[in-house]
Amino acid sequence: MRIEKANAKINVYLDVVSKRDNGYHNIVSIMHTVSLCDLVSIGFLPGSETSISLSSEGISDMPTDAKNLAWRAASSFLRETGLSGRVSIHIEKNIPMAAGLAGGSADAAAVLRGMNTLCGNLLSVEALCALGTTLGADVPFCIRGGSALVTGIGDEMADAACMPMSDIVIACMGDGVSTPWAYGALDEKYSHFSIPHSTTAQSDKILHAWEDGDATVAFDHFFNIFEQVVPSKQPYVERIKREMYACGALKAMMSGSGPSVFGIFSSKEAAVLAQEKLEAMGARAFVCTPTKAY
Repeated sequence: MRIEKANAKINVYLDVVSKRDNGYHNIVSIMHTVSLCDLVSIGFLPGSETSISLSSEGISDMPTDAKNLAWRAASSFLRETGLSGRVSIHIEKNIPMAAGLAGGSADAAAVLRGMNTLCGNLLSVEALCALGTTLGADVPFCIRGGSALVTGIGDEMADAACMPMSDIVIACMGDGVSTPWAYGALDEKYSHFSIPHSTTAQSDKILHAWEDGDATVAFDHFFNIFEQVVPSKQPYVERIKREMYACGALKAMMSGSGPSVFGIFSSKEAAVLAQEKLEAMGARAFVCTPTKAY
């Protein structure tokens, strides 16, 4: 049995720069894992016949069959390595679903890492990431964790300076947001990104500030293009941001395609106060910190 942490991610920078002929979008993003995580237990017993079972706790409506990305990750790993046997997966779910935190991708990445360890590290990290790409755009990043500048459709990664240690509050409220809907709304707003543009200069300013250990300068360049469309569908985004700023957040912004919001605070005490205030208004809220690569 192997237990893996499946850490949530936040996007401190996220822009859509163009759209490919196949419908996929090219992005520029800075992703960072945080200590909020699911715990994924993986067991593998080699045998002539293959079966995959998945159970969960924490969220009642999470699928436990082939609809679950973690289940598909186990199947893909066995197919890639030519192995067979009985796989058991249990997920202690803490990351909110459909919230822009890559919870499903993190679970899938944890299964790939765990299966690889249980089977004697048959695949390199690069091979695991390539396999992860077939499951979802965020999976390769979630395999590595830490901080990365992510481009392409989310499949091109460059190691990046980590965020200076800080206290972060992540909160979400109401229903999740469909990622396809969010991209569709941006397509409508930007005419399907018929005029490509580049924003790497802005993202580079964040990374240079982090290299210098100056989080404050980096805040000026945080950006999420999805904030232009998601709050109209999920108004709790702006409500949560206002509450975070009222509690002293140095910066508050939506993560991914939302609707989760993260706020960065100057102290643990301020972060805990914000968590309490947000929970009092009905949000799910978590205090966490940035994490390094696995």
